[in-house]
Amino acid sequence: MLDKREIKRIDEKAIEDTLQRILLATRSLVMYRELEKLPVWQSLSSFLSDVLEERDTPTSLVQGYYDFLNAFINSCYSMDSGPYSWKEWLLDEVLHTENIFTLWAENDKGDLPHAMSRAVGHDLDCIEKIAHIPWDALLSLLENRIGDRNLLNIFEQDKKSWEQICFGRGLDGWDIASLMKYYSHKGSGIFSKFKGFYWNGSSLESIRQTDPITLDQLLGYDHQKQVLLDNTEKFVSGFAANNVLLYGDKGTGKSSMVKALIHEFSHRGLRLIELPKIHLGDYHKILNHIEDRKFRFIIFIDDLSFEEHEVEYKHIKALLEGGLKVKPANVLVYATSNRRHLVREVVSDRSSTGYQYNDRNEISPTDTMQEKLSLADRFGITLTFIAPNQKGYLEMIEAMAKERGLDIDKEILHEKALMWEKRYNGRSGRTARQFIDDLEGYLKA
Repeated sequence: MLDKREIKRIDEKAIEDTLQRILLATRSLVMYRELEKLPVWQSLSSFLSDVLEERDTPTSLVQGYYDFLNAFINSCYSMDSGPYSWKEWLLDEVLHTENIFTLWAENDKGDLPHAMSRAVGHDLDCIEKIAHIPWDALLSLLENRIGDRNLLNIFEQDKKSWEQICFGRGLDGWDIASLMKYYSHKGSGIFSKFKGFYWNGSSLESIRQTDPITLDQLLGYDHQKQVLLDNTEKFVSGFAANNVLLYGDKGTGKSSMVKALIHEFSHRGLRLIELPKIHLGDYHKILNHIEDRKFRFIIFIDDLSFEEHEVEYKHIKALLEGGLKVKPANVLVYATSNRRHLVREVVSDRSSTGYQYNDRNEISPTDTMQEKLSLADRFGITLTFIAPNQKGYLEMIEAMAKERGLDIDKEILHEKALMWEKRYNGRSGRTARQFIDDLEGYLKA
């Protein structure tokens, strides 16, 4: 009959064998190998290795464990979601990763090649092992090693089964067919997780919280709004649509109208990428990121205009119409500008008397002028936004005040609104919103 010491050794050996299989699983991925770059994954693998090697001091073991907890908690909060169990975190990372398998499934390319299918099946087995880390047994083993019974266990509420969590995330099961169906419907990678992006000159930055403005909050300009909606509707439905230039007075809601499209169409696969003017030359890098994806992308260029000496406008032509490489069918360009012709003109551009009056000494200055004027024409649709008259401005004020629930006499509201626009930025939707913000703060203070 075994004594307690022998039973304890057998139990520890069983736990160590389980942890060894989990450690091997963390280092054996094929298709999902990108997961091994995650700080949480690396911390877990390092910690398990230290526990199994039995060479580290109690202090280093404790530090390794809490390094892993720190990485896990920080990763959960960075996803703007919670509460997160270990299994939920792991599955979400799998669903939002990007590799050749997820892209294959996203684009409905059909049956997997044999080698890919075997590799994915292998990875699913590994991931399921990692999902079922026996946290209580692991901590018990660790506490025996370090002689401390007070280690923090944040996984004690991890009670849902792996199958329940898979179903909760929209999977029919934990198998290749279910994952392919999921990626085909939801997409993969960062585009399945976020709606808005910003090109920083080298990569796409995810925007976790896009501007909350919605189309119903934008008052006036109903014709422009409808044209933009109709064009975008055709685009997300898979039909041909036009690039759009929103031109007009400052503060009239041009940028807001474009940004609001995210909330109208993101559930149908629309994604918005903000491209600063200084990075226009990177357009081909962006196209390489987004071509052949199931999503539809609007490249948004805000406040697009060029000074007379700037030549970056030439990139816009290639972005709008493509060069030797055709512009992908899943990409449109929506730009805003305060200038109708986008490129600043000078008197010499319109000189018809010869190069002696042209400050660049061009033989054919008319050609330069035509090149500049043709830029705006390359947008299929141009929408004009004119500052509202007094009646339109006051109607905006009334609607915003009603929406905010501000209790104020109509005549007083009008009087204060007119004083505000004269004192500050003139009549526009932006001025109306700024006035209402100020008034709300005053009334509710």
